[in-house]
Amino acid sequence: MKNLYEYSDRLNAPLVAFNHIASPDNFPILPHWHYFLEIIHILEGEVEAVCGNYVYIMHPGDIIIFFPQLIHSIYKLDDKDNKLSGLDKSKPASKVSQEKDIYNPKYNLEHNSIMPVPEKGTSKEKKEYNIKYQVLKFDLNFLNINTSCKTRFLKIFELAYSKNPEYLYFSSGMLKDLPIYEIFNTCIEELDNKNYGYDVVVCSHISALLSYFARNWIGRGLDIDEAIRTSNNQSDAFAGITEYIEKHYNEPLRINELAEMCGMSYSNFARLFKQTYNQSCKEYIEFIRLNKVEDLLLMTNIDLTYISHETGFADCSHLIRTFKKWKGITPKQWRNKNEK
Repeated sequence: MKNLYEYSDRLNAPLVAFNHIASPDNFPILPHWHYFLEIIHILEGEVEAVCGNYVYIMHPGDIIIFFPQLIHSIYKLDDKDNKLSGLDKSKPASKVSQEKDIYNPKYNLEHNSIMPVPEKGTSKEKKEYNIKYQVLKFDLNFLNINTSCKTRFLKIFELAYSKNPEYLYFSSGMLKDLPIYEIFNTCIEELDNKNYGYDVVVCSHISALLSYFARNWIGRGLDIDEAIRTSNNQSDAFAGITEYIEKHYNEPLRINELAEMCGMSYSNFARLFKQTYNQSCKEYIEFIRLNKVEDLLLMTNIDLTYISHETGFADCSHLIRTFKKWKGITPKQWRNKNEK
C-alpha cells in the first residue's frame, strides 16, 4: 500500500478544488491513496471509478466520495452500452485493475510517493477521453468546525462505507435539489482568488455537503448511534486534545503535559498521535499556529513580533525559522508574494 501513497501538502494546501479535464498526460487516474477526503463530481463523459473493493459506474451529474486512506482510481467507461449507474455488483475491483492498469504512475521523488497519472511513454495509444469533472480534496482537520463535529463526520462516513458501499455514490437524480455545480465552482474560485475569508466560505460549503451526505444516509436507514456506541476511545482522546490545541495554540504547549491529559506516557502518546494523524504532535501544533500566522500576514499589516506573540511562538526569530522550514520562504517574502 505504501507504494500507492500520493503526497498531500496538509500545511500549505489543506483545501484543494479544481476542474480536471482528462488528457493522455493526466488520465486515467491510477490506484492511489492519501490522507485527504475527496469528492468527485462528473461534468462530462462516463467513467468507471474503483474504490476499495468496489466498482462504480458514473455519468454526468453523479458524485462519488473517496474516504481518507482508501485506495481508489478512475478510468474511462469503455462499455458504451452499459446503462448501469452506481455500484456495479457484477465486476470486482480486481478485474478492472487487471484490464486497465497498463500504465506506470509518475513518481514523486521529493516526497517518496507516486503521482497517480501515467508516466510518459507507458501508454501504447493516445486517447481522446472527453471527460471532465470537478474535484474537492481536503484535510478534515482543517474544516472550520469544532473537533467533535469533525470526529463525528469521520465516524459516520466510516460506518456508512462499512455497512453499504453504495453510500459512496450519489446519482444526479439524488442531487437534483442541490446546486452541486455552483458549490464546487464557488470553492474553486475562492481558492484561486484567496480573498478575505475564502477559507471560511470553502469550509462552509464543504460542511454543508458533508451534512447532506450524512442526512441522506440516515434517511436511507443508517443507524448513526452505532458510530457512537463503537467509538474508539483512543481517537476520542485525541479529538479532545486537538480541540485543546486549537483553543490554546497561542500559549506554551508541552507534549509531556498533553500526554498526561490523555492519561498516556510520553512515548505512547507520541507514537499513537503520529499513527492517528500521520504527523507528530509537534508538527500538528506548528500546523495550527502557522495557519493563524498566514491569516494575520494575509489580512493585516501587523508586524512579525506581534504576530509571533499572538500565535504562540517564543519570539520573532522562532516564527521566521519555523515558517521558512515549512514554506521555504520567510513570512515577509510570503506576505509580499500574496499581497494583492
